Amino acid sequence: MKNWVGVFKMKLTEGNGPKVAALLAQVEDLKMPGCIKYNMAIDGDTICGYEEWESSEAHKASMQIPEVMALVSQAFPLIDGKPEMLFEGESI
Repeated sequence: MKNWVGVFKMKLTEGNGPKVAALLAQVEDLKMPGCIKYNMAIDGDTICGYEEWESSEAHKASMQIPEVMALVSQAFPLIDGKPEMLFEGESI
């Protein structure tokens, strides 16, 4: 089976890059079944991310984990608009 990969970009409200980066850094400590790789990069008020999961279903299920939901609820008010999905598909 091929893995699911997602690459995204988020523009943050001015000055909130470090706050969101600190929130996203906590993701690595969470127990997320099916997560193979989760990596973020920040440049000022823009964050890009790469996620690799065993399946798209594993990724969707992770969004129901209470700790993940708590981090998302803290980060979303600091995002300027909607995160932009640059790529979403199966690994090759």
